[in-house]
Formats: sequence, structure tokens, C-alpha cells
Amino acid sequence: MKKLTCNKIILLLITVALIFSACTISKPSKKNYESLVGKDNPIFDKRFEDVSFQQLSLDKFWVSTDLEDPRDPVPLDNFTFANLSQKVKNGVVNIYTLRVEEREAQIGISPNEILPITIPIISHILDIIPFKVPIPFRSEGISLGSGFIINDQGYILTNAHVIHNSLDIRVVLSESSKEYVAKIIGVDHLTDTALIKIEVDFPLSPIPLGDSDQLRTGEMVLAIGNPLGLRHSVSSGILSAKERISPNPNDKYVNFLQTDSAINPGSSGGPLINLYGEVIGINTAIISDAQLIGFAVPINTAKEVMPLLILGKTERGWFGAMAQPLTLEEAVELGYENDHGLKIIEVVEGSPAHKADLQANDIIVKFNGEVIDDFIQFRRKILGLTPGANIQITIFREGKTIEVSSTLVHKPQAE
Repeated sequence: MKKLTCNKIILLLITVALIFSACTISKPSKKNYESLVGKDNPIFDKRFEDVSFQQLSLDKFWVSTDLEDPRDPVPLDNFTFANLSQKVKNGVVNIYTLRVEEREAQIGISPNEILPITIPIISHILDIIPFKVPIPFRSEGISLGSGFIINDQGYILTNAHVIHNSLDIRVVLSESSKEYVAKIIGVDHLTDTALIKIEVDFPLSPIPLGDSDQLRTGEMVLAIGNPLGLRHSVSSGILSAKERISPNPNDKYVNFLQTDSAINPGSSGGPLINLYGEVIGINTAIISDAQLIGFAVPINTAKEVMPLLILGKTERGWFGAMAQPLTLEEAVELGYENDHGLKIIEVVEGSPAHKADLQANDIIVKFNGEVIDDFIQFRRKILGLTPGANIQITIFREGKTIEVSSTLVHKPQAE
């Protein structure tokens, strides 16, 4: 039999590779917020689909604690955390979901993977030729998370990423083995918040929502959740910082609470509790390369977007003006006697801001009647504004104060 030349060997191997193709599977797609489950799926509760924002009333939708400020300090002893955990545990739930994920299968075999020897020039050429073709496909998987009850009607707050693309959601109450089917009321990926609901025939134990704006760095807090499937775990720590920017680039619109209370996979969606037994944050994320650095969505952020979650309409209204916090130097340069407010740096032509005659270097002093003295709180408040919302702005321009009214619109699609 004649000896096969090198070229013939390569040709033979390529032919074999094309005939007997192989498949490798990649990790889930990077499109984390792409919806793979349509709104027509039975997982979505549609009871509010015909309700408008004007008809919606949030009066007593969540439980609050009516306590006068300043509050008396909470005395600490060896039972303080135990008593607090016992007080709120029935309001914390574990969440298990069956979800759909988009993945990629690499179909084919690269000849370089099966060649017995490496031939520099030929191997380089073969690397260029796309012998493997990415084929997207969808698979189902199980995930776990946490949540907490906010009223006696069975409404539960959690993270958006906990129930994202879910086909089935099951909720387990404290010290119970029975599962309750949950439906999605609304999801907001911008703030990583979600509202789901269960139907039960017995009284529930909602946890009151506190005021995250009143928190002080160094306050003691508890994080409760379902870390790694270890149901209803409690960890203690302090509030390490406020108004933190998350390392996740998708979270650029939300300023987080930072805590050293242990938050692990499965804890997401659980409550961060102050010593008065109130939810002051939604446990959300950790930095994988660090220890005891966790983040929670401030509960006041969840309150601002609650109407959007209830109605399942999370498109934000568009004004068309870009602004940044005013500096002292800019205030002096523009003849403004205070140092609070926002300086407009650009106005989009044809936008509501442009039609309202706003201009670059205008200083926004008030928004809907409230003085802008905290940029973080201002940015949080506009997260809840939808198309059609009416706004009133007070601006300072060349020594004069001007009142402006406008209506937010749908943001035009990029061409």
C-alpha cells in the first residue's frame, strides 16, 4: 500500500471531521435581560392589565411602622438578634424556579483538535476556517432565591434576576414544606426588583418596610435568605456604606447599600433588616473576589418603582435633557448663589425639554416642587416616571427663576 502524504492525511482528517461532526455547549448567553418567556405565558398575572397609573392607589399596599423620630436606640443583649429573627421569619420566603436559558452549541470539529501533529502554517489556516458553527438553543434549569411578604394579600418582593425567564415559580414559607405556586405581577430589570403573588387561605405575616434614606453608616443589620439552599438563614453585620455603585455595569442607575452581612447565591431577593424589624433593603449581589462585601437595593427605590411593578409597565418616560450635579465653581460662574441643583449640559432637539425651551447651562433648582439637594435621591425618584407623566421644573437662568411644565414621552427608537 502506498504511503499517504502529509497533504492527503490532512484532507482525510478534514473529510472525517465534516462527516462525523461533534457538539460542544457553551455557558448561558450574555444577554442577561433578554426575555425568553412572553407576557402571554400563564406565569404572568394579568389582573392589573387594564388599570392605569392614574387609577392606581398604593395606600396601605405595603405595611409600614408608624414610629416617631428620633427613635430610641435598640438595647443589645445575647437575645436581640434571636428575638428579631423570630419576629420577622414568617415574612421571609424561599423561592424555587424552573427557568429557560439561552445557550450556544458549537457544532463541528476543528481539524486542529484531532490532528496527531501540529503543522504551523496548515494549523494557522485551519484555525481561520469556521469548522465550528454556533447554534443557539434553549434549555431549562432550576434556580433558587429569596423574597419577603409585603402585605397580607400574598404579594412578595424579590429580585428581578431571581425570577427572570421563569416558567414555574414555587414559594416555601418559613418552617413549611408545602410549596405555593406564584405568579409574576411585574419585573423591573433596571432596579433589579420584582413583585410576585401567591394565593393562600390563611393569614400571612408581612414585614414592614422602613426608610432607607434615614439609615446611617455603621448601623447593625440582619440579612435573611436561602443561601445555597440552606433555608431561612440569618447573618448579622453592619451597614458598611450607602449610595454605592455596583461593579455590575448593568446596575449603573441604582445606588446600593453595602453591607458585610453574608450574602451568598440564593440569598438574592431576601430582606436586609434593621434592628426595628423593618426591611431597609433587598439583598442583591456580592463581589465574588472579595469577602463580606454585599449589596442591597434600598427599599425606597423599590417603593418608587412599585407602581411600575404592579402594572407591569416599566418603560421610563423621556424628557431629553442631560444634566449633572452642580459644582460650586459652576454656580459662581453662572451667578447662582446656592450650590445645590443640576446643571443642564445638553438638550436633545425635538424633545419635551427642547419644546419647553430648556437650554444648556440652565440650573434645575426644583423638581415637582421639591428642592434638589441630593442627586442620588433625585435620580431615584425619576426611576418611577413613565411616559405621560407630567412634571414641573424650576430653573435658574441668568439671574431669573423660571417655572416649566412638561409631559414625558416614549423615548424614540435609535435609527
